Amino acid sequence: MSGKRLSFEQITASISDEEMMKPYQAAGKAQAAENDLRPLTPEQQRFYLAFYARAAREHVSFESFSAENQAKFKSAIEQMYADISSVRKQGEFLREMIEKTAKYIEDRHFEASVGKETFHGGGTKEKPSVGDNFSFAKRKKDYSAYDYQSVADGYTEIEGQKIPTWSVGTMKIGDEDVLIVSIPNLCRPNTYEGWKDFIDTFDKVYSENKEKWDKGRIIIDVRGNRGGEDKPIDHIAKRLYGNMLNTYKRCKIKDTPLSDYFLHKHGAYKPQNYEPVGLTAEDLIRRQNFSGEHKVIFDETEVYYPFNEATGYRGKTDILVDRDVGSSAESAYTSFYHHPNVRYIGENTAGMQQYTQGTFNTPWGGKMRVAVTKLTYWDKEGENIEVVGHKPDIDCAGKDALEVALTLGVDEGRVLGFREKNEKPSENLVYADYDPKTTAEARKAYTAKYLEPAIAKIEMQNKINDLKKRTKEAVDSKTNREPAKQTILEIAALKHKINQNEE
Repeated sequence: MSGKRLSFEQITASISDEEMMKPYQAAGKAQAAENDLRPLTPEQQRFYLAFYARAAREHVSFESFSAENQAKFKSAIEQMYADISSVRKQGEFLREMIEKTAKYIEDRHFEASVGKETFHGGGTKEKPSVGDNFSFAKRKKDYSAYDYQSVADGYTEIEGQKIPTWSVGTMKIGDEDVLIVSIPNLCRPNTYEGWKDFIDTFDKVYSENKEKWDKGRIIIDVRGNRGGEDKPIDHIAKRLYGNMLNTYKRCKIKDTPLSDYFLHKHGAYKPQNYEPVGLTAEDLIRRQNFSGEHKVIFDETEVYYPFNEATGYRGKTDILVDRDVGSSAESAYTSFYHHPNVRYIGENTAGMQQYTQGTFNTPWGGKMRVAVTKLTYWDKEGENIEVVGHKPDIDCAGKDALEVALTLGVDEGRVLGFREKNEKPSENLVYADYDPKTTAEARKAYTAKYLEPAIAKIEMQNKINDLKKRTKEAVDSKTNREPAKQTILEIAALKHKINQNEE
């Protein structure tokens, strides 16, 4: 087979569903180092390459990548496959495989590991150039000229180290009162209890002085924050909005057996994540019917939460961002997109917003992470920011974003009022009370508690469609009408079950 150039489709077809879904084991550190050095036969190289190519191709957004990147990814796989001819060290081969191809995957959450190294999609991003997050900067710089007063700081201890997670303080710029909130890390549980110290501090400082802040400004600094959970950002956004939020529009799933397998290897389906919300292993659906299409898990476009003119924050907000801001930290862009008088200062965000559910072990002992679900957003750029990133209103590359915010005219570069959305909001406007003590919302669709009912509904609908197809075939054959009668009864029973679940 050496030297023969197969097509991408032939390469991915060379590996079966059974081989893709075997329970492979991740290697420990010592074993990973040993694996790197072991000789890999041409046959093994082809197998690993086919596994990697097919797993990457399962990405729910693969068809929405630029035509150029799709073609380059496929071509690189084809060329590597054709070049396989002799034994190579495993680590050397796999690193070349991923380095030549991952840059064409338009999703920075995409991940593939070899030995101790982890590679991401989208290629290498530029280093941040707009200064340190305020939680770190205030230790080194003197802000007495702005009459900076610290209110409180929060830390998380990881492996014996105190990691700054938030700080809240006040400043004065002339006669202007400024509330400065810094969130450099999101390394805490995404719960009220996990962020109670921050929530209580912010609520006290904000609510007791709301009139002062309405006339002044709030600066929210998320520079350097690469993501995690978004409880504190979500909390501030809702408090200032005076209502719940429509950050996401909808979430879709790639409805194939392989994507379903990858999804169920994800953290949402680990016992420590689903048992606390009252689910057991028996509650997790074992699917048999797949459409091969993209299916909607949830859709929020039928309801829109407007800004609450009576209780929402009417002052000005500056959000400080840099090239490291990604994933849940990029929510600082999408969550505040709906607020009036928001200004983004810094540089492009990472373009790492697509949440990727599907982390699984590979046959070479590493891990891969592929998006089998896709969130879409209400903001103007939301459909097309992966790898590209969100643009700031004021691009100050090479300058400290906080210094720019403190010295620039308060309205310079600001978008006053509400920003344009990429889809017309529903006319069904809803005002709802926000309780920070509530658990994750259904719109997140990150946990088995919310995924399972949606997936069960998709499974039932696929089964109905399959039964309809069988009914039509039976009727068209004009030989035996009993199968047709039976499937009609089954369809009616399934529809009744769906209606009961929706109630």
